[in-house]
Amino acid sequence: MEFANPPAPSVTLDRRDDGSIVLRSGLPLGPVPKSLAHVFDEQAERDPDAIFMRQRGPNGEWQGISYGAARRAADGLAQWLVDEGIGVGDVVSFLSEPSIVHGIAAIGVQRSGAAIAPVSVAYSLMSRDHAQLRQCVSVVGAKVVIVDDAARYAAALRALAPLGVTIVAASGTVEGVDTTPWAEVVATPPRHDVTERMAAIRPDHIARIIYTSGSTGSPKATPQPHANLNITIAQNRALGLLEFGDDPPQILEAMPFSHIMAGNFNFNNTIAAGGTVWIDEGKPTAEMFAKTLANLRDVAPSYFITVPLGYTMLCQALEADADLSRHFFSRLKFLGFGGAVLAEDVRDRLIALSIAARGKAVPIFSFYGATEYLFGTLKYWTEGGTDVIGLPLPATDLKLVPFDGRYEMRVKGPTMMPQSGYIGAPEASASLFDEEGYFHTGDAVRFADPDEPHAGLVFAGRLSEDFKLDSGTYVTVEALRLAVLAACGDHVSEAVICGLNRPYPSALLWLRTGENDAETHTAIASALTAFNATQSGATRRIGAALILDEPPSFETGEVTVKGNVAQRVVRERRVAEVDRLYADRPDPAVILLGDAARKLVEPR
Repeated sequence: MEFANPPAPSVTLDRRDDGSIVLRSGLPLGPVPKSLAHVFDEQAERDPDAIFMRQRGPNGEWQGISYGAARRAADGLAQWLVDEGIGVGDVVSFLSEPSIVHGIAAIGVQRSGAAIAPVSVAYSLMSRDHAQLRQCVSVVGAKVVIVDDAARYAAALRALAPLGVTIVAASGTVEGVDTTPWAEVVATPPRHDVTERMAAIRPDHIARIIYTSGSTGSPKATPQPHANLNITIAQNRALGLLEFGDDPPQILEAMPFSHIMAGNFNFNNTIAAGGTVWIDEGKPTAEMFAKTLANLRDVAPSYFITVPLGYTMLCQALEADADLSRHFFSRLKFLGFGGAVLAEDVRDRLIALSIAARGKAVPIFSFYGATEYLFGTLKYWTEGGTDVIGLPLPATDLKLVPFDGRYEMRVKGPTMMPQSGYIGAPEASASLFDEEGYFHTGDAVRFADPDEPHAGLVFAGRLSEDFKLDSGTYVTVEALRLAVLAACGDHVSEAVICGLNRPYPSALLWLRTGENDAETHTAIASALTAFNATQSGATRRIGAALILDEPPSFETGEVTVKGNVAQRVVRERRVAEVDRLYADRPDPAVILLGDAARKLVEPR
């Protein structure tokens, strides 16, 4: 396969008198499809026998469904929904992980004129009270809930039953809860209703609802019209990311469809290119990554996107297995990451592996986006550091507003959620947009090279997480957090940076491995002391640290559905621990460093 180069970075700048800058892509958008359902029909008609999705069956064997068969099932679901009284603007919730059933549902629900709302499985399987699950389903007024395995989701379905929803299950039953078999639903003979609903689809009709991660409060239902989803396809075509020649893309998907990367980018673009989504039950964790590696022995992906931790684990595996490495890189067009910065040494290892495997470095792209506007920037070129998040996508405008030596980034464009905001959350929606209709991302950026805008933007922190010390100087939390994690190496798995109105920054830490003992304290103290010695400013030096024994809590919002630790939530929930970091007479568990240690009040 020939690996074509993407276009060169292109951007125009409009510098305003107030110091703000508007950035626009210089690349044309191209034609926009009417709906994902129509794109799916094009592929089903072009090659009905091509495989749409594959997943492992009960015995571990790969099972698949063709585009033609999936279209017939989606039509059956659409007709059943029509017969159930589901109309344009209604919502169908889906509770389970990525699966063939989920893929058919995503297409079939849209064919009926309704919108699909995939709900994070964490709200069903990790929650004890299911309050967030009920909120997600009730706030959008979902009338139907679809689930893969009713028995596995029994507690969640019992929690939803009082809402009066109709439950469709691909397998299993729940005592005391009425369920309709999926096989019966998709076997419904389609009539003219489905054709009429498809013809009536408008760009502003809601196609999908994705919930925010909950990092800034309760999950909020974000409506995504058909236009949003279709323009992302056009954007990726403009960047050359959907050009696979005669080899339709094969994608190994481990991320949940309730997130924009899997549910929008990978799913929609694979359909647009006539490719196959292979479901990966693995995850980038010590317990689950072996499943991903087993699947990669069967699937040579056309492109691969995961979080930075996933690439660290992948490098270790590929460096130990040359045959797997050659197979992995054999048809790879690009690698992608988002959500955090990819360490440069991991990038260098991936490049070295790709050169050894195929004689050419694989492009590594970074993505930046959010539920409310899908993807705002993309680094689709190879030069520059791993902290560069790219430039605006075609048809997307960025407004950079000066703030404390950085820029607050605001986004405007056709992938944006409607100006009406979140569903059922008027207060949270009131201040989403500025006077020009730009969305407040809450994120800060800076230019990678102030003299060369084409070098792209660098993520410079989340403004809602940043705070001022008592000196009035800002602490850029994300940058300091990443630096602390890098300094502490294998000892610390996560850090929460504290110090609002305090004299110096401090950190609450969770250990990666080992015991919370004197030896660990000494190792972390040495690592942070060495780190502090390399920092020139007080806002970058850690004054105290405390190792936490209680893990971050999903129930209280300390952990989002993406698995991220919500800094602000932890600081607010653990006020007592934060106070211990700054006490005049800290207890022995607090690791004191630098000025904090020198200012310790002597016992009276």
